[in-house]
Amino acid sequence: TFKGRDMLLYLLGMILPPLAILVYGRILAAALNGMIWTYALLTPDLTGTIAWICASLHAAYVIHEARLGRFSGHTSRF
Repeated sequence: TFKGRDMLLYLLGMILPPLAILVYGRILAAALNGMIWTYALLTPDLTGTIAWICASLHAAYVIHEARLGRFSGHTSRF
């Protein structure tokens, strides 16, 4: 079920993507996202906006996968 806490995490993932990923304890994913997000903050044109969108989408993906428990150390299906 989609609860209020999940909605807040997705909202946080849009505003501060690395922090939202850190809530789930995904340190490497948060570091990668932090680099993308920092680039987005330092680049004020369209490229920065696209980088921000990429960071937000990455955060949403990591949050979704963490909620489903897919980052539990199992190998990939592919």
